[in-house]
Amino acid sequence: MTSRRPALALVVATALLGLMHAPAHAAEPDPSWNWNRPHCERVYGDGSVTFTETDGAVLAETTNRLRAVTYAKVATLQEPNTLITIGRQTIQRSSDAGCSWQLLDKTPDDLSTYDVQAGPGDSAYIYSVNDQPIHRVHGARVTTVLGPVPGDGVAALDARPGRLRAVARDGQLYDSADDGVSWRRVGVPAAGNLFVYDAVVDPRNPDHVVAGVMSDGVYVTFDGGRTWTRSRPVERVNAFSLAISPADPSKVWMEGYDRDRSTRFIWESADGGLKFREVLDQSRADLINGNQMWGSPVDPDLLYFSYGTSFGGYGADLYRFVPSTGELNKQHNNYDGIPSLAFNPADPAILYLGLAEER
Repeated sequence: MTSRRPALALVVATALLGLMHAPAHAAEPDPSWNWNRPHCERVYGDGSVTFTETDGAVLAETTNRLRAVTYAKVATLQEPNTLITIGRQTIQRSSDAGCSWQLLDKTPDDLSTYDVQAGPGDSAYIYSVNDQPIHRVHGARVTTVLGPVPGDGVAALDARPGRLRAVARDGQLYDSADDGVSWRRVGVPAAGNLFVYDAVVDPRNPDHVVAGVMSDGVYVTFDGGRTWTRSRPVERVNAFSLAISPADPSKVWMEGYDRDRSTRFIWESADGGLKFREVLDQSRADLINGNQMWGSPVDPDLLYFSYGTSFGGYGADLYRFVPSTGELNKQHNNYDGIPSLAFNPADPAILYLGLAEER
């Protein structure tokens, strides 16, 4: 019988070497160990969030019908089986993997343009590219703080233990070590006179930030904003929306409008945002000025994006796209849009959908 001890020793040594060279910020807790699948066929709540196990072909029923005008956003937290969703003026929480929802807070702010970002543990942050304040969720408690730019919002907010990082609309990065009470500038703006439509922060390395801007394409930094590089060959593109793969952050997707060819595309980068190539054009999918996109947490070659409108009673489409092969599928529903999508950490084939109702 052949001994397997040398092979085992090699595996252990390789693993230890990998741990030695892994950056400290990469050791985030893995929530999938404690999460469950939703054990329900119907979602108890106001109808703003549902889930699907079939890429949108079948949606779980909701006990109430979504009211206009709502653009719901949803995020899964590290806390087991916990999600946060925002509606028109409400912040809600689920503690049973999305089967039922309870009201946490009602706010005078219209949250239609806000997004929700998971933080450490049972925390989440609710922010807008256009508005202040930032709403902080810690367990069942909701508080507010001002953002880093007086009277303005932020394009992205990244939350890690002991630090928040915000990307302002001019491409300037800001950090907070006191949960958003105070902020300090980090690095320099990506360029002068920028208007950032969207930005993404690498989930494994917060110094890797990609910003999509008006008219001038995409800028990327790998050193926390000390230096920026203008991405190629998308210098004359309105870069409306971005997504980064949690499974492999070297994969970045951008949806935008090529001003020279008067056509919308989805572009893909395989080097963290330095170079992009076209992978989908508007002849194959309904691309608008800002389709929302979400990369699979387990497959770096899988991207979801959505389209929806109430015009003509059209409804919403959820697209499933494999860039390497061009495989594209979509599932239709009667809602007015899917402004948000989150993956169940225990089973990423289960998708939570934040829904829109405009009528």
